[in-house]
Amino acid sequence: MEDQGSSHGKKVAFLLAGTAAVALAAAYYSGRRASSKRPGNNQQALKLQKLLEKYRKSLDVSAETLCAVRDDMVTQMNTTLSGNGQSSLMMLPSMVDELPNGFESGDFFALDMGGTNFRTVYVKLADTHGDMDDLQMDEFPLGEDMHHLPGDKLFDFMAEKLVKFAERIGKKPELGQLPVVGFCFSFPLKQKSVNHGTLIKWNKGFTNSGSVDEDPTDMLEAALARQGMKSRVMSLVNDTVATLAACRYQDQDTMIGIILGTGSNGAYVERAERVHNAAKKLPKGANMIINCEWGNLTTDAMPRIDEDKAIDAESVNPDNQHFEKMTAGLYMGEIARRIIQRLADEGALFGRRVPAALRTKNSLSTPQMSKIDHDTSTDLLTTADILQEACGLAVDQITLHSTEVVQEICHLVGWRAGRLKAAAIAAVMRQLDRENGTRTVVGVDGGVFEHYGYYRDAIKAGLVEIMGKKAAEAVEFKHVNDGSSLGAAYLAAAKIRAESLQNGDHSESESDLEKENRGLQERPLTPNKSGDKAKKGRQVDAD
Repeated sequence: MEDQGSSHGKKVAFLLAGTAAVALAAAYYSGRRASSKRPGNNQQALKLQKLLEKYRKSLDVSAETLCAVRDDMVTQMNTTLSGNGQSSLMMLPSMVDELPNGFESGDFFALDMGGTNFRTVYVKLADTHGDMDDLQMDEFPLGEDMHHLPGDKLFDFMAEKLVKFAERIGKKPELGQLPVVGFCFSFPLKQKSVNHGTLIKWNKGFTNSGSVDEDPTDMLEAALARQGMKSRVMSLVNDTVATLAACRYQDQDTMIGIILGTGSNGAYVERAERVHNAAKKLPKGANMIINCEWGNLTTDAMPRIDEDKAIDAESVNPDNQHFEKMTAGLYMGEIARRIIQRLADEGALFGRRVPAALRTKNSLSTPQMSKIDHDTSTDLLTTADILQEACGLAVDQITLHSTEVVQEICHLVGWRAGRLKAAAIAAVMRQLDRENGTRTVVGVDGGVFEHYGYYRDAIKAGLVEIMGKKAAEAVEFKHVNDGSSLGAAYLAAAKIRAESLQNGDHSESESDLEKENRGLQERPLTPNKSGDKAKKGRQVDAD
């Protein structure tokens, strides 16, 4: 039998040999890239340099430009809110008149339909303040085919998934029971109440027929009934409003909710006296969550490059969602790809051959672009791997110089997007009269914010330039885990709690804390002097 020392020695030798082999392969790979001779001449090199300088200037958004975007956005916000004019911002009143405060309890389902994924959620809120007894979720990708189904078929898909989810976790309601459902529906809605509204239009690439001008709540309840599960949909909100609600559940200084993922949007708490475009007159002294739909922001102050215009023209909704198409996850990778393709076509960035994959729409995704932007590997080998995998480039076409150029382009596209997002946040802060250093929490959900570090850095740097250091540092971003999903459930629970109080069910009288935090009606737009209040259950992460 082999002794332990001998065996260990062989393992060490094997590992050393393996490490040497990997190093040798990397050196060979890098050597091939570094030594590859690109066909071309000095004229092409000059052309490439001129193109690079052009994009460096056009993607560099100055502080002056950011302030102009902020000012124009504030003007458009108030034009639409006045009810006497229109702008590119819809400024949709959410009709949410009761925010969750931690005193909700019971069993709730939620559906969360975004641009990329669809979620089913079950949550059991405990009787103790702010506590959660159970949380379960399932997630399903929304493939391209789901974007174009007839509307009733799309809702049948969602209903079927919820029923199967309830069966799997042993929570399918018994005959005669009406489960309470919160519905996060991340598309522009004209709200009639907290749980009813009509779809204004699709975005994020969806074109499902038979849905526009229809009530998603009615469509969902009908689809669930067809699956044998009658229900009460008690909240109909978009992901941005839901994220604000989920963060407010944890921190009463939350005034803004933002989605930074496939799409982009913002919502905030507005004073009722400024809201003249709601479906009904709001109570005096009340506040209202406004869904800006800022993805549709259009302003001459916002510089659009040729690639932005081309993506817009070729999209399913041309001349719409300009701001979203410059700043959101669905589009940033494609902006970078088109720029890289132009550098390859006109500046011979990768030599004479330009592979078909590099010319293929959306072949470079935003997650891949983010990886390139954050690449710190030796000789940018991660970037080279992505160029091979996504764009079909051969090893001998990729040099260290070309990967450096690609990384710079990805960084410029992402940095521009983050800075433009800062302008939108600064506009909301001005509308809230919170440019004086008042602590303001911004609840954020979405993969771009969670995973793209330089994007977050660009937002924060942009806010400092626009608002000044003191005011910018008072804006606290919190990543809300599953914010859109949980927010819909929390809002449904808050609606049930409010109904119970209105119907005279005072079996458990409100405490002073509950009265203090009952929601929007009695909540002034002033900071919470006590700061964060620690609560049990699902937490938010400060960034």
